[in-house]
Amino acid sequence: MIREFQYRGETFRVNYHGAHGHEEVFIIHMIDGEEWGEISIDRMTEENDTDAPIEDICVQLCDRLIIEREINCAHPDAGFTWVQGNVLVQVHDGIQDRH
Repeated sequence: MIREFQYRGETFRVNYHGAHGHEEVFIIHMIDGEEWGEISIDRMTEENDTDAPIEDICVQLCDRLIIEREINCAHPDAGFTWVQGNVLVQVHDGIQDRH
């Protein structure tokens, strides 16, 4: 699935696929529709909490990316929120459903 979310006042895009707890997860920091940094985890091979929901993994990766890229967040105390209506691609049973 490819979907956008807000965290700490910034816009990010997540691309993840695989079985729950064993996904490959890519996070991209978006500024004005442009990609400004990326971080990822392969939950099958890298140490992580395989029971954690994808939202928690997104937050963990964003926190690492914010430190690595020295991102000055617009609203540092703002939590995680999916951007409604911005599911860009969703895959079910191998059939891609574009929104």
